[in-house]
Amino acid sequence: MSDRMGGRRILLVVGASVVAISGILGLFIGENGKQVAASIDFYGLVSLPTTPLAVSLYGMVLSAVALGVLFALVEFASRWDEA
Repeated sequence: MSDRMGGRRILLVVGASVVAISGILGLFIGENGKQVAASIDFYGLVSLPTTPLAVSLYGMVLSAVALGVLFALVEFASRWDEA
């Protein structure tokens, strides 16, 4: 049981680090991107202004959702393997 909690803790630390790095990179990309375009359109559904805060939040949310899906799949696979 302690190995399982240690693995979860490592995955949470890695996930939090990736989300934080995504936010920091989003700040730089947003700062430099506003010189090129005022906004970014994603398939005509979402229009994102190229401000540092908006791009940073978008990157953090996108990476958190992607990692959440991957971690859920890992959890499902580990439970399926035990059965």
